[in-house]
Amino acid sequence: MTRLFVDEVLLDQRTLELNEEDSHYISQVLRMRTGEEITVVDGKGLEYLCSVSEIGKKKVILDVGESRENKSEPPFKVTLFQSVSKGERMDLTIQKATELGVYEIVPVLSERCVVKLDKDTKGKIDRWQKIALEASRQSGRGIVPKVASPMSFSEAIDKIGSFDLALFPWEEETEKGLKSALREFKGENIALFVGPEGGYEQKEADDAVKKGALRVTLGPRILRTETAGAAVLAMIVYETEI
Repeated sequence: MTRLFVDEVLLDQRTLELNEEDSHYISQVLRMRTGEEITVVDGKGLEYLCSVSEIGKKKVILDVGESRENKSEPPFKVTLFQSVSKGERMDLTIQKATELGVYEIVPVLSERCVVKLDKDTKGKIDRWQKIALEASRQSGRGIVPKVASPMSFSEAIDKIGSFDLALFPWEEETEKGLKSALREFKGENIALFVGPEGGYEQKEADDAVKKGALRVTLGPRILRTETAGAAVLAMIVYETEI
């Protein structure tokens, strides 16, 4: 069933007029008709079964039906501090991280990033946010993860103290495994740092540890940057949900 996200709370509303973008999506992209049903998720994570009552190119009105709590959100909140990668790699990272339950994605400019965001940063963020929206629709999420403004690596590790756990996968770590780190974890908010195509510099890894990050190994194989975040998220899902 088609899924839409709105910022407002719908609990006391009987009808909902969609904004122009969502109206165009319903009427021109999906070509829905009156009477067809849509799931709408509001700003509090409640789902509403709605039906199309009026439809036009720029204006669609829904009848708001029964509500229920969305149960697809994980019991943890992972913020992915992802070093920016080239082209489709970053797109794929955002899509798969969203499907696997990430709470927020922060693009990070670490030392070995080959991508520079000096121009059209807003355009890139808007595109990445749309990727997260589409992945949330497809996977039945109760929220759309926010794609934050890019920040430097030093700015990113300064935020470690606000998390219950900060995971720093590192190819040279041989003792602490992700499994044991997760099984010892009792909190809710997790920071996950994933490096760029060329990996992190040694100094970056050392600085992250000084700020409170936990270096972990993901096994004997070195994962690509677009694989690592999704792999860790899948392991967190396995340990906490399945």
